Parts: sequence; C-alpha cells; structure tokens
Amino acid sequence: MESVSRKAFRVVRKTRVSEEITEQVRDLITSGRLKIGDRLPAERELAKILQVGRSTVREAIRAMESLGILESRPGEGTFLVSHPLHSQPDPITANAFKSWENQRKLFEVRMVIEPDIAALAARRASFEQILKMRDILREQEESVKQGETGIKADSVFHDLLAEAAGNDILLRIMESLMDLLRETREASLHTGNRPVSSLKQHKAILRAIEARDPLAAERRMREHIVGMEQLVFSTRALGGEEGGGSPEPSTISELGSSA
Repeated sequence: MESVSRKAFRVVRKTRVSEEITEQVRDLITSGRLKIGDRLPAERELAKILQVGRSTVREAIRAMESLGILESRPGEGTFLVSHPLHSQPDPITANAFKSWENQRKLFEVRMVIEPDIAALAARRASFEQILKMRDILREQEESVKQGETGIKADSVFHDLLAEAAGNDILLRIMESLMDLLRETREASLHTGNRPVSSLKQHKAILRAIEARDPLAAERRMREHIVGMEQLVFSTRALGGEEGGGSPEPSTISELGSSA
C-alpha cells in the first residue's frame, strides 16, 4: 500500500490545531494527493512534521475516525477509507431516506450508476488501484472467515471502484448513495450466507476489471446489486412496514413494471 509523503503536510499555525490537521487531510483528499486506501504517516512522525503534540494528532485522527474518514488498523497504521463530504447531511432529510420506498428508489439509482462505474474501472483502473482492491478483498475475506460481516472492507471496495472510474463527481455521488443505504447494506450482511456471497461477487467484479473487460465488469456488478436488492426486500431486512397490501416487487425490473 502507498503512504502519503511527509512533504504533503505543513507546520500547524492555528490555535485549534486539531481542526487544522483535519483541514489539511481534507485538502490532500480534494487535491488527489491522498486517496482511499492510502496510509498516513505514523502518529509520532505526524506530530514531528506538524510540530504539535502527539495528543493533538491523536485527537484529530479520532475525530476523523468518528466521521468514517480514517480507520486505524492495529499493527498496520491509519488509512483513508472514505472521502469526507463537504457538509454533514441534514438529520431530517437523512431520516426521510430511511423509509422503505425511498430505499427502493436508492437501489434503482445504484443500478443505474454502479454497473457503469465498474465498466469504467475496467477501462481506467491503474495497476496500483487494482492492487488496493486486491488488498481490501483479502481484508474482507479475513473478516468473513472470522464470522464478521466484512462491512468496512465491503464499503471500501465500492469506494475504490468509484475512484478507479476516474471521475470525482461519480465518486462523490457514490459516497452519498452508499451512506444513505448504510442500514440496508448492514442488515443484508447479517442475513444468512450473505457475507460469503458478497465477497464472491466482489472477486468476480475484480477479475473482470483485471481482465480489462468492461462488459463483464458491468454484468457482474449488476448481478451483485440485484442479489443484494432481492435479499433486502424479500426478507424485509430493514425492518420496514409490516405486512398487508399487495406483494411488493423484489427486483428493479419488477419495480419498473409496477410503476
């Protein structure tokens, strides 16, 4: 894995130094010098570069971890796992998207966008980006073997795909979309054999990208989303509306025909 250069950071001058550290990380992300999967310098080294105390660095890192931007891995270091959004979503708006019908609509959006992202990644992914995807799938596999859902590695894999597509606007759209779908995705990964199935589908997508086969990458991603959608809505994994009424469509094609 790549490590962002110490030269990318500058000495801290502001009074609220932990906030400036966070701002510097955001600036590095925006400029493309720090990418998903990259490792930050060690805490001791960062404190020396920034000329601040280690406790201040630790405070900034914890703040970014709480936002889901960074992840500290014992024995490995601190990694960027998500791009920060410019503003936090309004809680009322975010809660509205948790409704059962809106979750269906979000899956439709995902089906429209993500297969094409996979196709673009098959055309544009660099060797380094492919290596990062391999690494994160190994991490997901290890998590699944330990009986966990692998949700963190699952999310990072989709972020890396969007990054490999080479379009920062698509990347931001996908980050927002996956955040709004977080509850359904987590719920589905607690269902039956879903973690193993998800990992298998991710590997199939990556094989298509490695083969530089856009059509296969698009097809594998479409299969992945349909499988997830069918599982979520057939088992009501989100804990949505109680029964009654007509049977609800379980696939996006059925959604279209019932509109």
